[in-house]
Amino acid sequence: MSMEARGRLLLVEDENVLRGLVQEFLALERYDVEAAADGQEAIDAYAERGPYDLVLMDLNLPRVPGVEACRQIKRMNQRQPVLVCSAAILDSHAEALHQIGVHDTLTKPYHPSDLVGAVRRILAEPRPEAPTPQPSWRDHQGHAAAGPNAAGRLAAERPHGVDATPNR
Repeated sequence: MSMEARGRLLLVEDENVLRGLVQEFLALERYDVEAAADGQEAIDAYAERGPYDLVLMDLNLPRVPGVEACRQIKRMNQRQPVLVCSAAILDSHAEALHQIGVHDTLTKPYHPSDLVGAVRRILAEPRPEAPTPQPSWRDHQGHAAAGPNAAGRLAAERPHGVDATPNR
């Protein structure tokens, strides 16, 4: 059996004892774990060494709160999976996290098997592809200047069966 790491994780936890225990436990499960003690350390670690297979983020952090650290990390990589591990996930936190694309949470206190189960589940999920850049109106300026038949030409250029209706 290979001793290769199952994944690279960034653990963001301000409580020293808990951070050490979780880091050790995940290392025993063959995850490569980098730890950060606050939100700013997490942002800096991500900027220097990201992306990670998963970021595990507490919310009540010194210097930069967890929600803001998630927001900054998602600005660097919107596809970065994040598991929020916190004792206090308020409705305002949940709403803010949802808006930035963070949907996975684990409430403290948790059993180590619950943490490993959540990490495995998230790492097993297929990652969405990076969004395909959509053509801007500038890409079709020549068509728009061509008069009333421009829309018909755009439709004719579209591959057969492709709906041009924007997703809402």
